[in-house]
Amino acid sequence: MRAHSDGIDVNYAQRGSGSPVVMLHGGYLDHRHMMDEMEPVFFDRSGWRRIYPDLPAHGLTPTLARPMTFDAILDHVIRFVDAVAPGQRFAVAGMSAGGHLARGLAAGIPDRLLGIFINAAPFVIDYGHRDRPQPSTIFEQDGFSELAAEGTDFLRNLQPVRDAALVDWYRACFVPAQANFDAAAANESWEPENYAFSFDPDTAGAPFAAPSLILAGRQDSIAGYRDVWKSIEHFPRATFATLDGCGHLIAPAKRDLFRSLVADWLDRMEREGAV
Repeated sequence: MRAHSDGIDVNYAQRGSGSPVVMLHGGYLDHRHMMDEMEPVFFDRSGWRRIYPDLPAHGLTPTLARPMTFDAILDHVIRFVDAVAPGQRFAVAGMSAGGHLARGLAAGIPDRLLGIFINAAPFVIDYGHRDRPQPSTIFEQDGFSELAAEGTDFLRNLQPVRDAALVDWYRACFVPAQANFDAAAANESWEPENYAFSFDPDTAGAPFAAPSLILAGRQDSIAGYRDVWKSIEHFPRATFATLDGCGHLIAPAKRDLFRSLVADWLDRMEREGAV
């Protein structure tokens, strides 16, 4: 599907009907990885319209004409939601860079949000200043390097548990996304001065008081987990969880637990009349 927003045609997928929940993917990826993570939660649940956009420079959505700062991308996301769900309150779920954008939405337009899910997002923007563990190994399946082939080093840097299921995720979600990935534009947006918002999400406005879920991987060597906990008082309605055996990819490592935690987040929004 396509929606014209902010001067570009945004590619997105949609499933279900009801209250909107906007799914914001991570860097290097596209909407398909969010569908892989989130759609299983909705197999036996109705009342939610799931909206999966490709962010600028990812998937089939072109790069923004203006400088690729996260202030600009955040504004773009708001305009996109205005185009596909005009006047509606919505929930947002974001992984990694998508979680960073979700934090921006919670700070900028809290009254429009039914709830927020932040998954493996950086809470300190400058990569060199994040409090993060070094890559580690908890388990690696025999023959993993032969299975993963050219993705071996990439996956070893991301995950402490490495098996055939991780390779399946890599082939289904990461590899296809690379065909349309605009690396130059994305790398520009991830420069610290562009990745950081012009405001501090933790001090802009009041604490975010809607149902929230915030997940971190105990072995996440990309975003870390310690910095996340410094923001706990800004989310008084949040379930915070740091999951052992997870690097930067939580859902592929802990499918059942991930679904249970997300289902609880949806339950809490539903009890407050979200659907």
